[in-house]
Amino acid sequence: MLEATTFDQRLHYAIVSGADGIHFAASGADEDKMIGGLVRYLRQRCGFTLWPQDASEVIALLDAGQMTDAIALYFDRVGDRWDREYLELVSPTKSVAAAG
Repeated sequence: MLEATTFDQRLHYAIVSGADGIHFAASGADEDKMIGGLVRYLRQRCGFTLWPQDASEVIALLDAGQMTDAIALYFDRVGDRWDREYLELVSPTKSVAAAG
């Protein structure tokens, strides 16, 4: 049985949390798939959590395919209007096979 704190070490994870706990989590077999889930969250939430000008900038960056910049801007500005959110990214650990 797996504990809630155990991660599948082959997946990439994005965890969004706030003072009241985890708000969202995405995972994917590669970074692009994980980022896709995070981007959907940002598109759904930024109109509620950011000031309108900031939300427009995030959406414009997403529409332009600048995912990393959009994510950075969202987490830089979230908290200015409502509660702060934090992003944690977890990447698979690299395993090294022993020669033998």
